[in-house]
Amino acid sequence: MVDNMMTRVKVNNEIDLCEIIAPKARKVEEIRHRIEAALQYARVSYFLRWQEPNFFARVFMREHPRLIFCINSAQMDDAMAVFEELQLTEQDVKMLGNKSKNKY
Repeated sequence: MVDNMMTRVKVNNEIDLCEIIAPKARKVEEIRHRIEAALQYARVSYFLRWQEPNFFARVFMREHPRLIFCINSAQMDDAMAVFEELQLTEQDVKMLGNKSKNKY
């Protein structure tokens, strides 16, 4: 039996790693690009999930779209090492670490 890197990776085992919660759009984009560059440099695969608030939440509660970084659970240690190096504040990023609720 041949053992390679792909045999250890589980399919559909995504984790919501973090959510960007910065209040200003410009700050969100800046943080997003910093995280993306660091994850790519560390070769951690990820995908972005945008969650749009419903109409009433947007109008009455002034909620904005949420940006969530999702990764494979096999790369959690590498991703956490990346975030330790970035030194982002709690006002910018909320760490989640729970199983992803993807709707395919």
